[in-house]
Amino acid sequence: MKQFGHNLQKLRTRNNMTQEDLGKLLNVSQSTIAYYESGKKQPSLETIIFIADYFRVSTDYLLDRINFLYTSSKLQTPEFSQEDLDLLRKLNSFTDTDRKEIESYIQYKEHSKKNNAQADATKK
Repeated sequence: MKQFGHNLQKLRTRNNMTQEDLGKLLNVSQSTIAYYESGKKQPSLETIIFIADYFRVSTDYLLDRINFLYTSSKLQTPEFSQEDLDLLRKLNSFTDTDRKEIESYIQYKEHSKKNNAQADATKK
């Protein structure tokens, strides 16, 4: 899984993250990230999936089953602000139950926003 480590390091540096930043996001130490990147340790499947989702790449890319970042017509390396990263870190510190509550609230807000937009459109 040495190539996994190389791909992880590429994604991390392209997103201006330190090993410590990524470690905090994954709730592991900086040294664990260094071990992942050097191929001395292997992350769990759950961690690989989380990393792929976070960086918006496929697990195949991370595991070097494909050698490109394109999964559609555009590059899948989004720009995250420091506020975005801080929010993700906070979210990652919650329990699964708390995350589901937060997700429900977000869905509620999205639904409310959509309904308000539709109501505004019918007023015009």
